[in-house]
Amino acid sequence: MTTYSTIVVGAGPAGSTAAREIAARGHDVLLLDRARFPRDKPCGGGVTVRCAALLPFDISPVVEQVVSGAILSGPQGGSTIRDAGGPLTFMTQRRRLDAFLVERAQEAGVEFRDGQAVRTIVERPDGTFEVRLGNGDAHHSRVLIGADGANGVVGTALGFEHAAEQAVALEGNLSFPDGPPDWLRGRVAINLGWLPGGYGWLFPKGDHINVGVGGWKAVAGSQLRASLDAYTRTFGWDPATLTGVRGHHLPMLRPGARLTARGVALVGDAAGLVDPLSGEGIYGAIASGVAIAPAAADYLAGTTHDLRGYQFALDRELVPDLVASHALMEVFHAWPRPFTFLAMRSRRVWNGMTGIVRGERTYEGIVRRTGPLARTLPPLAWLARRVSARRYGAR
Repeated sequence: MTTYSTIVVGAGPAGSTAAREIAARGHDVLLLDRARFPRDKPCGGGVTVRCAALLPFDISPVVEQVVSGAILSGPQGGSTIRDAGGPLTFMTQRRRLDAFLVERAQEAGVEFRDGQAVRTIVERPDGTFEVRLGNGDAHHSRVLIGADGANGVVGTALGFEHAAEQAVALEGNLSFPDGPPDWLRGRVAINLGWLPGGYGWLFPKGDHINVGVGGWKAVAGSQLRASLDAYTRTFGWDPATLTGVRGHHLPMLRPGARLTARGVALVGDAAGLVDPLSGEGIYGAIASGVAIAPAAADYLAGTTHDLRGYQFALDRELVPDLVASHALMEVFHAWPRPFTFLAMRSRRVWNGMTGIVRGERTYEGIVRRTGPLARTLPPLAWLARRVSARRYGAR
């Protein structure tokens, strides 16, 4: 049995970031993933400017398109082109991004093993962990981090409540060997409210376009493929030419959810840190990977008795924004037409949206600065949920 200070299960952006940050503090870290790398992952593949700013290195080697604008449309019809005057999001592919982040973790001293599924996890009376793999190997650690997604083995084995899976998405790729058409270069296309609780999208990449739709699981789940096909046809493309069609859940944080227990913590999708309004999850993944490192270092040094410092950091820096985003999501999708109109026509609303993507603003900050809205938003979100439930049924 090999002993490490920390074992991280799952080598997506959350896991590789946590592993790298902890190793950079002088600790030996084992990073595991059940898939062979590089591997595909269902995801739009957009790294926002605020997300990239969390990383201490440049991600340009894996960037395929730099997005600085959007083509917005909605249920009322019509569309508008909005420009941000500078980068908003860096488009990549998860197979490239995740492999790149793992390489940076290895440079920091992380030991990476891919193709290694975790079979069992046992917490010993002294608070350490035994992690046994499918090939029979066993490893031991004082800190264990679950970065293995919604319903991951770490959270399941150690009794954590699973993140809420309120939304689902389906996506595929359309080949454009010479690059995306001119009208989409440097832009994303977003159809707000294409499905209840979600939207349709076009994300340009180097030699293809990622086409997707998403919405509330209970309402949109059975409609996803038909909706994806219909959305693809609106641009004059044949949905039969879509490749790599795959679906995924968008795990969202449960209020008051416990994300740590002594020497174990959940990060990224395993913790439910997807932005409810946008559906974007890479920022929450990398932010939580950064946040866990100081708490893990303190615990390993014996200056704290658990990893609650990580929970406190999330509650201070990330959770308030997720709560505000969730409330805004409920309101937006209960009454999509007026809010879509504002998103398409109001410069102030567009600046707020781009400010969030760039890290210049937060949902919570925008709500707080509105004064009365800060007090009325919680009851308005409750009412919006009731309206949506009456319109679409339970979700």
